[in-house]
Amino acid sequence: MYWLRAAIYRVNSQALEAAKKLVSSLGDRYSRVLPPLQAAKLGKYDVTGVGINLIISDAGTMLVGAVPPEDSDAAREGVAFGDRVLSINGLSTAGMTSFDALEAIQTKGDVVRLRLIPAADVAKGQETTAREVALRRAFVTKDPVRYRAVESNGELHGYIQLTEFNARCKPRMKEALAALKAQGASSVVLDLRGNGGGVLDGAIGIAGMFVDQPLVLYVTDANGSKQPLYSREPQVTTLPLQIWVNSKTASSGEVLAGALHDNCRAKVIGERTYGKGVIQGVFGLSDGGALIETVASYATPSGSEINLKGIQPDESRVFVSDVLGSQFLTTDIKAATFEPPTCPKLTPIDAL
Repeated sequence: MYWLRAAIYRVNSQALEAAKKLVSSLGDRYSRVLPPLQAAKLGKYDVTGVGINLIISDAGTMLVGAVPPEDSDAAREGVAFGDRVLSINGLSTAGMTSFDALEAIQTKGDVVRLRLIPAADVAKGQETTAREVALRRAFVTKDPVRYRAVESNGELHGYIQLTEFNARCKPRMKEALAALKAQGASSVVLDLRGNGGGVLDGAIGIAGMFVDQPLVLYVTDANGSKQPLYSREPQVTTLPLQIWVNSKTASSGEVLAGALHDNCRAKVIGERTYGKGVIQGVFGLSDGGALIETVASYATPSGSEINLKGIQPDESRVFVSDVLGSQFLTTDIKAATFEPPTCPKLTPIDAL
């Protein structure tokens, strides 16, 4: 049996190397192939909390797009890569976008109920074998939010550091804003320095906590079609806001900073951001690996492309805490001012 396992391993390794070379020939630094172990690490961005990754097929049906992690409820219930999802918490998936699916999952307590057709039956065209599974939501991702209030000249400045956009970012942001309000904060600093991104849905949701149903970004697909994305998250605060960024603020962090700036909600302070303005799709492979491929690019509400350009701050600043250490963070917070930004003129989508 050893020789058989060795042969299988050798074939899998050769296939992986061939796939890597094929994808690298695209000339896209973000598209890549991951082996199963690395693909499993993408679970930290599982915004469903139950171990499933959902995709929309070319035919418009919703499918489980990756092999569920071994320790997830989805794996324990026998959910498999390629299963067709008919409904989520009683809502039909017909016509749903990926964002609609996430909203259906995230707004129904700690149990997600899915009606599925097994992948094997989907392949055979047998769609009368649907079953229902109940999956418990259990997040094991790190806490992406830290917050506190700092007194300055008789007022309290609320400070929120958002380190990444993961499954906990939206509920934790709500908790932080509620706590700062209860403490009497009269303004908020949102620190996105070093935030390399994460799930785009997190940035879209958090933008809505500061602005009433804002236009967050435009997504441009492979055909050049531009789609506006709005936040449906209820507004939580109207307090004056300032955003801090640096050269390591990327992807979803840039989306959030650009959205709040272009909607005249906050000045952006710091240095030009990284400039990653493309979206990757994660496509599960039969061995548990994953193909990560660029599928779209995005721009701010004013139509400014982010990729390779980044977000230019309203005010360039070297933070004391960046030079002398985090013990000087309070000094930076006390120096914050909260004038509104110079608002760009938003361009109608049909003119882009």
